[in-house]
Amino acid sequence: MSESVQRTLNERIKELSVLHKTARLMIQDDLSECEVIREVVALLPSGWQYPDVTQARICVADIDERTPGFRQADWRQSAEFLVSSEQRGTIDVVYLEQKPDESEGPFLAEERELIDSVADMICSFMRHKSTEREQVEDYQARLRRLATELSLAEARERREIASDLHGQIIQEFAFMKMRLQQLRGDAVFSGFDRQLEEMLTLLEIAIKHTRQLTFEISPPILYELGLIPAIEWLAENYQHRHRIEIRVESKRKKFELSEALKITLFKCVQELLSNVVKHAQAGRVSISCTQNQNCTAITVSDNGCGFDPQVSSANSGSGFGLFSIRERLRCFGGDMQIRSALGSGTTITLSVPVERP
Repeated sequence: MSESVQRTLNERIKELSVLHKTARLMIQDDLSECEVIREVVALLPSGWQYPDVTQARICVADIDERTPGFRQADWRQSAEFLVSSEQRGTIDVVYLEQKPDESEGPFLAEERELIDSVADMICSFMRHKSTEREQVEDYQARLRRLATELSLAEARERREIASDLHGQIIQEFAFMKMRLQQLRGDAVFSGFDRQLEEMLTLLEIAIKHTRQLTFEISPPILYELGLIPAIEWLAENYQHRHRIEIRVESKRKKFELSEALKITLFKCVQELLSNVVKHAQAGRVSISCTQNQNCTAITVSDNGCGFDPQVSSANSGSGFGLFSIRERLRCFGGDMQIRSALGSGTTITLSVPVERP
């Protein structure tokens, strides 16, 4: 075999090796887009005629990967590709030293085919990843909507149960109490006055507990008076039951909110107060509610032990409540911001854009 044929064969083997390794990188699910591009950039010099003086760079989307010695040079071979109407990419391969002229400056015709082939492969890879990401985002959005719909359906059912408790059982208890009170005079003469008073006391306790249960299942104040009065009632309830000082501040007593958003924000604040009771070891909590023409925001701050938000988000066990809140808010285009540190308390802000007709 002649020396020129052997040299040509070696060049083709190098080029095919680069294409083969690039293809293998692009089917590895455990690598991110940035990691794949970084590995491809490292491979490219080995496919060119003079690898010792070859450097490479790939730019696409927000990725800019290059070999350690890359710099602009007079001897450059480039390929452009179009991922989408808003996303373009380029591959640059440079020689840092002058080399003999070939088909395209110092570059071989086969090297033009190689760089164009790699550009096509990266283009297909990025399009596939973009489509895959859109499908995942769409699936996540559907799950969030489904979770919100289930939560609202649950709220409606709880409201019906609370209405039945209030409209039926409590009224029947009240009627029984009234009839027993009418028997008080006769009970004195028959010797049952003590037992009657005990029955009235027990009935009063049952009415009180049932009324409290009605409010806990579905506070009617949320539907009749609105979000701010409901949060004030919730704060008073938690303050009484858990001996925590809770202050609610709002310049407005009525927020313009849909019923779905009103229920969601109330449940989020309830979840945050539960977290304070369970984990924060706090003595004081402040709840600030604001609404302007662009945004509705609720900030819950405590003086408790605090936590590391990074650790909490990485730990699905301890951070599930916060994760659930963030996902609920995303259904309304909202978000949650956390400021906390160990020993420094916690401030969490829930924000949602104002709903337009």
